[in-house]
Amino acid sequence: MKTTTILATLAVVLGASIDGVTATCFRSGDIFQDKGNARWHVERACKGYDNQQGFFQGTFAAGESKYTCVQGSTTQKYDITVRNENTNAAIDLNDDDCVLRLHNEINGCDHGGDSTVSGWRFIVDPNNGIC
Repeated sequence: MKTTTILATLAVVLGASIDGVTATCFRSGDIFQDKGNARWHVERACKGYDNQQGFFQGTFAAGESKYTCVQGSTTQKYDITVRNENTNAAIDLNDDDCVLRLHNEINGCDHGGDSTVSGWRFIVDPNNGIC
């Protein structure tokens, strides 16, 4: 189990492919000013908050992408995208999987990253500015 976790983490950090998983860290652009803040916003987008549905909750149509811009601070925003890569079926992304995969892009990549796992694509890109 530990070896699999280490290899998956290396894939995210280095940009690699393991068992159909592709992961790339962005090498340039803005860095996360506060990764804890970014993770908090991702969790709200995946699980909802204050009895509100999260942006990434619910069914994604075949091939559908959902994008949101979240204002993390007065000086940094997070561009977040989740895509159902399956072109034949609508699928409901599990909330915990959504959080895990987007957290991987934050935790493993200082400039954000892009990964495809189990037919889902996850992108988190920190940018200085306002949504």
